[in-house]
Amino acid sequence: MSTAATPPSKIQEIKSLAQFNEFIKSDKVTVIDFYATWCGPCKAIEPVIDALAERVPEVGFGRVDVDQAQDIAQEYGVTAMPTIFYFQNGEKLNYVVGANLQKIVQLVQEYSKVDISSR
Repeated sequence: MSTAATPPSKIQEIKSLAQFNEFIKSDKVTVIDFYATWCGPCKAIEPVIDALAERVPEVGFGRVDVDQAQDIAQEYGVTAMPTIFYFQNGEKLNYVVGANLQKIVQLVQEYSKVDISSR
């Protein structure tokens, strides 16, 4: 008898600077959530980021644990969590510092040109 496996997350956990650089080179918009496991606001926005990743497959979503990948956090000047970066073709488009869900969702819609409310 087999048990149903949990579907894989639509969000890629990024553990190295090389992996990060490869991920953001995509021609589709990529959203990177810089978080820490001990960060309350990070935990609060996690279900929203997960839902966005499910509902907007046109966008690539990644997560960086700042304690596990300090080199990436340092490279991008991340000093507060959560910090959400938006990239396309390796270029930084924008970022949001803090758990500003309205702004995070608005920028996903703006850059992906997807009306999230219709999904």
